[in-house]
Amino acid sequence: MRRLLLLVATAAAALPAQQPAQPSAPQTTPQIAPLAQYSSVKVAVVPVQFYKADAGGFANQPSPAIRAAFDSLLSEQLEEHGLKGMWATPADVHRTAKRNAMYTADPRNLGAYPVRNGVNAKKPVVVDPLASNLRRVVALHDARYLLMPVELRAEGGRDGGFLVVRLLLVDARLNTVLWQMDLPSDRAAAYSPAMLQQLAARVADLVVAP
Repeated sequence: MRRLLLLVATAAAALPAQQPAQPSAPQTTPQIAPLAQYSSVKVAVVPVQFYKADAGGFANQPSPAIRAAFDSLLSEQLEEHGLKGMWATPADVHRTAKRNAMYTADPRNLGAYPVRNGVNAKKPVVVDPLASNLRRVVALHDARYLLMPVELRAEGGRDGGFLVVRLLLVDARLNTVLWQMDLPSDRAAAYSPAMLQQLAARVADLVVAP
């Protein structure tokens, strides 16, 4: 299970080393669930770490608000996909961290800057302080693996655009990124909260196919 799963999916290309995805139109959502093998394994899903608004003003939303909305929707989708009790949702992780504030860092600010642009496929290592923070998160949830929505970003301009979330699956015990992906929403003429809902559902679809 620890084998490297860095792949090119039909929804969006897996990230090359330290190279952000280009702002092209999103492709079709994958019909398979590349993370299905983890559906029966305990996984902690942390809140999204960063939000990047597009320069054209397509989704110029306040960062704390749009991140919180995505975390809430993703928590709902993971539960609706039957993962409650096995996968710790962003809401679960946040609640547990608040109860253990002397032990663990704020899960919304884990020090993810070194992996914000993805990782090098030849050296997919997570370093401290992020590595230590992730180990504490999984320890609180009796897990080994962790799914991190590293960055939510808007791509496009005034003529329309879409949202993208960058995902990393981490073996927190080995400090290793097993899989990474940029997952897009559909393109729209104007931003709406429904795009966040769609994107959250697509993340859950990666684990349990619709």
